[in-house]
Amino acid sequence: FSEPPVSYLSNSQTTQQFGPPKEISPNPLRFSTECYRDFFVDTALVPFMSRSVSLLEELAETDDAINLNRRGYCFFAGSDAGTKALERFGVQASSFGAGPLRRHDGSAGRGLAEYERSPANGFRGPTGLDLVYGPELIQEIYPFVTSKAQVMLHARRCGWLDAQALGRAMLTASGGQVLRGEVVGFDTHQGAVTAVQVQQNDGVAVSLKCDAFVNAAGAWMERVNKLLEAPPLPLKNEVHAKVILNDVQGVIPQTAPFMVWRDQVDLDWEEDMKEFLLELDDTATGGMVNSASWLAKQPGGQHLRPCGNGRVLLLWEHLHRHVPVPEDPEMPISDFLEMYPELCVRGLKEMVPGLGGYVEGLGKDTSVDGGYYTVMPDGRPLVSPHGASNAYVCGGMGTYGLMGSPAAGELLAMHLLQEPLPSYADACLWPRRSVPEEEVIDLLDESS
Repeated sequence: FSEPPVSYLSNSQTTQQFGPPKEISPNPLRFSTECYRDFFVDTALVPFMSRSVSLLEELAETDDAINLNRRGYCFFAGSDAGTKALERFGVQASSFGAGPLRRHDGSAGRGLAEYERSPANGFRGPTGLDLVYGPELIQEIYPFVTSKAQVMLHARRCGWLDAQALGRAMLTASGGQVLRGEVVGFDTHQGAVTAVQVQQNDGVAVSLKCDAFVNAAGAWMERVNKLLEAPPLPLKNEVHAKVILNDVQGVIPQTAPFMVWRDQVDLDWEEDMKEFLLELDDTATGGMVNSASWLAKQPGGQHLRPCGNGRVLLLWEHLHRHVPVPEDPEMPISDFLEMYPELCVRGLKEMVPGLGGYVEGLGKDTSVDGGYYTVMPDGRPLVSPHGASNAYVCGGMGTYGLMGSPAAGELLAMHLLQEPLPSYADACLWPRRSVPEEEVIDLLDESS
């Protein structure tokens, strides 16, 4: 879809204090996070995602047109509690199928002799997870990371890819055609969908006859679900926002991995700024600027990755979690926190002190880009027959939608063709036939 530019939440106080709003990406979602990983603490998600990553690797095998890399996910902690949390997660993730867990603490004078550095390019490299202890060893690998970091958990079969290239490759492989428009209704006969009514972007209405219908509408799945008069789904939409920082100071090497700070962080405001943030908070009157809460310690989970041409993606999901999303969400999103870029920088300088140089001087070319995460309560995928006898749903994958799309598409095709289903299929059905055996742990949010 071609959309107009996203606009910031308008607030005269913040404009006076911080200058004009930062530029918004003229093409919403142009900068997807585009990451993938194969570690989960869920007996169903591990084989599901392992299969999906294998499909990505098969697709990249010939010429790597999707620019798949395996730089890994690196989680850092500077506290004893954070160290224990990363150790516990590493052990659990390894036991759930993420591969062997290796420890590097410099004992016996071996230093990093047994630690394999991730390749900057390509998708072949180490698997499993590595725990690296002590600021000296961590800074030997990543000199720009804070000396406060006591431990680094490096998950290996992880990285990112070119999302648009992946879409083009899938369309090319399927021979599919793109019709731009909106689903406005269905024709049904004896409980089956026989045609889909579409209002095209050029105003022309068309009726598409079909043997089966798949609702993969993301944040608008429930809208389509209602049009089909199917039972409701327990989906929730969350705002997903990314800052695109033009790293003119060269703080983050473009060869760096995906990096996450696990511990809580104090944003360290000046006294006069604290007073201003208390006055700015408008949540008591139904607003979205919850600036009073920024004075307290913030949960960890802030993360970044380089995205080419000297740019860096910055994200901190919890900052928009309080923002209510309407039942029929808008796109492009008009309401991002105006201070989101500065908040991300303030949070991430705990992990990378060099980013502190941007706190008072974010360039006007800093931009914000965003869409939605659509999630199920149990964090599992939704790939299932639903509604009409030949209707299906595919989505609800939230933080792992792109990386899970190959396995989800394959599983959906197996349903359509009535082929034998893989072991994880039951966990993706609705209503659920199984529940996670362990509490879901997400290291992109603060874990205990």
